[in-house]
Amino acid sequence: MLGKTFYKKNDAELETAKMFNEISEKKEFKNKESQNNSKNNSLCILDKETIGYIINKFSPMSVEIRESLNNLSKTLESTIDYIEDKSSNIIKTERNFELSDYYRKISVEVYDMIKNINEYVKWMETEYEHENNDFKETTQNSIEEINENISEIENKNIDNNINFENGIEIYKDFSTKEPKAFKLNKDIVRVDDWDDLLVKTAEILTKKYKESKHSNKTVNKDIKISEKKSNENTFRNTVIEMLNEYKINLNDFRLYC
Repeated sequence: MLGKTFYKKNDAELETAKMFNEISEKKEFKNKESQNNSKNNSLCILDKETIGYIINKFSPMSVEIRESLNNLSKTLESTIDYIEDKSSNIIKTERNFELSDYYRKISVEVYDMIKNINEYVKWMETEYEHENNDFKETTQNSIEEINENISEIENKNIDNNINFENGIEIYKDFSTKEPKAFKLNKDIVRVDDWDDLLVKTAEILTKKYKESKHSNKTVNKDIKISEKKSNENTFRNTVIEMLNEYKINLNDFRLYC
């Protein structure tokens, strides 16, 4: 009899403890629900002004923050799966539909967190792209300014023996002539020979006239090119082909010999 009574007493204690735990969970959830109703659902732990400054001044770290938030979002997704498994198990083993419902409400709150995090990450990506584009534009302007300065320095260092008042249009006859420099718009480039002329013409075209190459304008249709046969004019014709490819007016390209 004593053994049987002791068993029943333990059962009663276990049942009481179980009921106490369920009541505690319900109170905890209700308190949490009340708090959530009185606050904004935004990601308030990460101040946008501070994060914006980090994106602007310390962009590599902002990328790591963004990746960490993505990882947190994935962990919360796994948390939902875990809670849902627990919720289903409570119904299967205990038929406790009320507690299972509370668990699922927690899952919904976690899902709201995930949505807030994902929206915040999208905002960070937009800010990062904006800052990155501004940086690229500033850098490109600086590169162009440096190239212009280099071009000016190179032009000043051109051989003073070259007479730049007597430039010859590229479509003229260059038989028996050897180039010393060429001028394309404002750029003057010194060359050693015809081979060097081809190389440096290609360089300046690819660096400064990429956009012109893909334009729809038509050039040089009315220009008559000297047809005299010579090795020099063969080189000249190659230069003309490059200029036509990049839609450069032949009158803008002059040789100094």
